[in-house]
Amino acid sequence: MKKPIILLISLLICAIISSAQTKETKLKIDASDLRIKIDKNIYGHFSEHLGRCIYEGYWVGENSSIPNVKGIRKDVVDALRKIKVPVLRWPGGCFADEYHWKDGIGPRSQRPSMINTNWGGVTEDNSFGTHEFMELCSQLGCEAYISGNVGSGTVQELSQWVEYVNSDNVSPMTDLRKKNGREKSWGVKFWALGNENWGCGGNMKPEYYADQVRRYGTYTRNYGKNKIFKIACGPSDNDYNWTEVMMKNAEGYMAGLSLHHYAFNDKKIATDFNEKGWFDVVKNSLIIDEYITKHSEIMDKYDPKKKVALIVDEWGTWYGVEPGTNPGFLYQQNTMRDAVTAACNLNIFNNHCDRVRMANLAQTVNVLQAVVLTDKEKMVLTPTYHVFDMFKVHQNALWVHISIESPDYILGSQKLPAVNSSASIDEQGRLHISLCNVDPKSPQKIVCELNKYSADKISGQVLTAKEMNALNTFDKPDAVVPQKFSDFKFSGNNITVNMPPMSVLVLEIDGKVELKPLPEIKNPNPGVKYDYYEGRWQKLPAFNQITPKRSGTIEQFIIPKEHTEEDFALQYTGYIKIQKEGVYTFYISSDDGSDISIDKNVIADNDGCHAVEEQYGTVLLKPGFHEISVTFFQAGGGKALDVSIEGPGMPKQIIPKGMLFYK
Repeated sequence: MKKPIILLISLLICAIISSAQTKETKLKIDASDLRIKIDKNIYGHFSEHLGRCIYEGYWVGENSSIPNVKGIRKDVVDALRKIKVPVLRWPGGCFADEYHWKDGIGPRSQRPSMINTNWGGVTEDNSFGTHEFMELCSQLGCEAYISGNVGSGTVQELSQWVEYVNSDNVSPMTDLRKKNGREKSWGVKFWALGNENWGCGGNMKPEYYADQVRRYGTYTRNYGKNKIFKIACGPSDNDYNWTEVMMKNAEGYMAGLSLHHYAFNDKKIATDFNEKGWFDVVKNSLIIDEYITKHSEIMDKYDPKKKVALIVDEWGTWYGVEPGTNPGFLYQQNTMRDAVTAACNLNIFNNHCDRVRMANLAQTVNVLQAVVLTDKEKMVLTPTYHVFDMFKVHQNALWVHISIESPDYILGSQKLPAVNSSASIDEQGRLHISLCNVDPKSPQKIVCELNKYSADKISGQVLTAKEMNALNTFDKPDAVVPQKFSDFKFSGNNITVNMPPMSVLVLEIDGKVELKPLPEIKNPNPGVKYDYYEGRWQKLPAFNQITPKRSGTIEQFIIPKEHTEEDFALQYTGYIKIQKEGVYTFYISSDDGSDISIDKNVIADNDGCHAVEEQYGTVLLKPGFHEISVTFFQAGGGKALDVSIEGPGMPKQIIPKGMLFYK
């Protein structure tokens, strides 16, 4: 009897081992509600005057033997353009609250030097300043995000910087800019009111800093048509009290609130770790999901319409510096572990895109979790770079809801979900699913079910390695690079994927969203109908409970000439004719409240008493007639209403007369 028993035990052991080697994740992709856009700025970057990020990373000067354009490294710019860097944060970081911008303008030979007291105590010559940064953003084709000095600066200093950069009026600051070689203003939208003011930015208490936001924000002016997006310093990690105080005391003075989180590793260098080191860093990266969730819940109490964005403008891994380098320069290598943590973070940000509308990896070149490393004339792309390259398909795409049941990655008594994911649909209707397997030893079987999306063709790219600490070096730059992936099967709306251990995977699915059929509209009339009401409201009234004073038709969404000076409301109804299937963004700008609905779904909510303010929303539309409704009220003072559209082959514009109809 021993042999059969031994055989049975052997078979059971084999079955257990086989089960452990390949685990199954269930993924449900639901494309039935596509109204939230993944803001491209979630894929932003951060470059501080720290170590060799600016000097040697970007800036080599016009006389350098390293190929450059106006002193900026050409190879670095080309690499960053490929991953479509959308926004770049500068000059810090802790450096920002000791940086006085006037020291960085004018002839470089006449600029005063400064000591970088935060990072290495080195002396900087200020050869890279406002004009050089704006030139860098121009070469990258990205937006600028400038951090103002609140810690050691003055209200006047920040106010004049904004004027210097953004104003085209006749003034001393614009004259100074022109004298320094720039005729037209740059029109920078994103400005931070300080950085980490709970720490290196002044060690302020939240109540005190909230008052500073109100003060500095008051004098951070808009110029021309440019409306500044003011970003206040938010919390670090799980400091929920800071968020509570800021939302309670300064909510009306900021458009964004920052959040910082780093995954630390006990000061060991980036390549010196075992599986515990792998597990700990992944765990410390994934916890940002909890932080974002809880901070968002606090923000929702004060801002249920999510007008204030959560800006994760510093995130990444933080290790001990590479041996032989300046401890204050924060130069570290980058391995497969960093690629996995980058994918985890980006999936989390995508899945919180209703509140998270910008994130900035720390830092772009030669510092912390850099995407690019340089050594004199040499340059290498890190594994993290390749994750950004693979994930760029999510930029400005429509977020798709995912439900996931993942097995656990277990190490000792601890466990983590082995797989995380996010998905989006781009303007061409292609579905992209990004997957990350954090388990360094076990492959994963992914069983994916598609709802309201019909797949025709699938392709994929995978980033993986045989060793946890695999990396790219100047001698071996292609050790960790994306490869074509084809280990999948699909039948109907079901896809089965076999995912390698410690891997990042992006699937591209050509197919079609199953949209609802549209009504047939015969012989429509040009324009839209409107109903006009009189009364006093603080928010949009319940139109179905009040009686219009008069009704009529009008060519576009404009305020009719026949109205009282104040205290009235309008409701417009009709159809918008869409010629081409694709992703459309609708903008509604008003003073006071308004909203816009497409096919009975509110796309952009701009309600409340306020000065001119714009909100927007995105939706996937098929060709044909779609119901459109705009509501608006005016409550004394100024009045304004504009409704715009942007879509495939259609730049942002007021909805033209030829698109609007009624029956």
